[in-house]
Amino acid sequence: MIALMVAFFVISGISTYFTVSYFIKSEETVVVPDLVGEDIIYVLELLTNLGLNTKVKESEYSRDFAKNNIIFQNPKPGGVIKKGRDVRIIISKGTKTLSMPNLKGLNLQQAQLIIDKNGLFEGNSTKTFHDTVKKNMIISQYPIPGEKINRGVSSNLLISLGKRPLELIMPDLGGLFLDEAVLDAEKNHLVIDSIKTIYQKNKTANIILNQDPPPGYHVLENHLINLEVNRKTDREHQHTRLGEQKNTLFRYQLPPGYLKQHMRLELRTFNTTFILYDELMTPEKKIWVIVPGYSVSVIFLYKNDELVLSRIFD
Repeated sequence: MIALMVAFFVISGISTYFTVSYFIKSEETVVVPDLVGEDIIYVLELLTNLGLNTKVKESEYSRDFAKNNIIFQNPKPGGVIKKGRDVRIIISKGTKTLSMPNLKGLNLQQAQLIIDKNGLFEGNSTKTFHDTVKKNMIISQYPIPGEKINRGVSSNLLISLGKRPLELIMPDLGGLFLDEAVLDAEKNHLVIDSIKTIYQKNKTANIILNQDPPPGYHVLENHLINLEVNRKTDREHQHTRLGEQKNTLFRYQLPPGYLKQHMRLELRTFNTTFILYDELMTPEKKIWVIVPGYSVSVIFLYKNDELVLSRIFD
């Protein structure tokens, strides 16, 4: 009995050994490639194709390896491992020091891309008017171009606001018809922000009753102004629900002729200006615009940059 039991255990052990060996040998294995010095994108693609997993252990500054190249790997090159196993890598962040890139003369978006690409941070940004440097262009920087710096430092920028706008005195638009007021505002390099309608029975329709800023006020070029126009509104619309307001169709046909005209149509509604047409148009072309009925809207039609028609919809 003892001999039989010993024989049983010996046979079982041998059988188990050969079974495990068979399954181990049957699993697919690959030779680990040399990854050091290679770009991370190439490494990710290579290991994926080999059926291996990429594990980024960390990233370090390196004088010997370019940014995003592999500094270290584990397992070592030439090792045989099974598919599905992990390969751990360390990625280079490039040299710790670099020469400060020259950002002067670039626009802000380009400068931000270069700052990010070089592992820097955008520091304090100051804006000022400048007679020769266009708006959103970099006037100067600190650290200065070419200075040796460490990655991770902040770059302070001085950004141009463009030419200083002209200082103007707000004209008196009161008593003018709406189209006259718009022309006067544009002539004085001012921008109409909103147009509201109120009604005074003893005043002429469609004239300006109030303005903001008031006449004589010191403003800068392209300052936004608000106007109140004397116009009777439809009281029935004011008592309907918002969803029941009806839209209005605006139609205009260019006069006959032989030459194309530059037409620009602006719709000002919800305190916003929408440019619906701005193009050369052939004679007798028709312009169709749906004007929303949920708010006071104003149509301005320009021909060759001259206002030829204005209409209020309320």
